[in-house]
Amino acid sequence: MLDNLEFEEKFEKLRDYYKIESPKKIRPLLRQNENIFLLLEEVKPYLEESFSGAEFCLEKNFEPEIDDHFVILRINVSEERYNNGIGDELREFDQKTKQLWRNANICRELTVLPGILDV
Repeated sequence: MLDNLEFEEKFEKLRDYYKIESPKKIRPLLRQNENIFLLLEEVKPYLEESFSGAEFCLEKNFEPEIDDHFVILRINVSEERYNNGIGDELREFDQKTKQLWRNANICRELTVLPGILDV
């Protein structure tokens, strides 16, 4: 388990690569599952390979039906790209990174969703 200083350093380092929506809301979720840090570092090369030119954001989501909080890795692409096959790209990314997700032991704590870049 990371001490507070190590945690904050890792959290700030994430912000160099990922746009973090509502850091105050995401910080506790990452504190609860530090394996997310590991996974987010390991998937960077795959994100760049699969989604060049995209913006990578971290957001908090809440599912009230099951009282569950989790982090979303939102991959924002152009509207044209979003409408023309982002699902295929996400499936390929999933196949390439499946073992990394298993190694990090993250099931519902982090999910990947597409989005459209704000222009």
